[in-house]
Amino acid sequence: MFSLGNMFKNSLVQIDDLYRNIVSKLPTIARSEYCKSLIHRTNEDLSCTKCRKKRRKLKKLLKVARKELKKLSSIF
Repeated sequence: MFSLGNMFKNSLVQIDDLYRNIVSKLPTIARSEYCKSLIHRTNEDLSCTKCRKKRRKLKKLLKVARKELKKLSSIF
């Protein structure tokens, strides 16, 4: 689902296959709700994960999800 192999990817569309293929085609409000949910779930995963490598990937996902949510918030 998440392609975090390349840490240089800077957008949710580049990292999250579900977002790229399905969610990105939905209305702005639905995309915003998806981002909020993703941020919440990622924060939960981050609090439970001790592996440094996994934590780094989760932090990257969190960063791009927040960036996307901010972008969507400016639309409406």
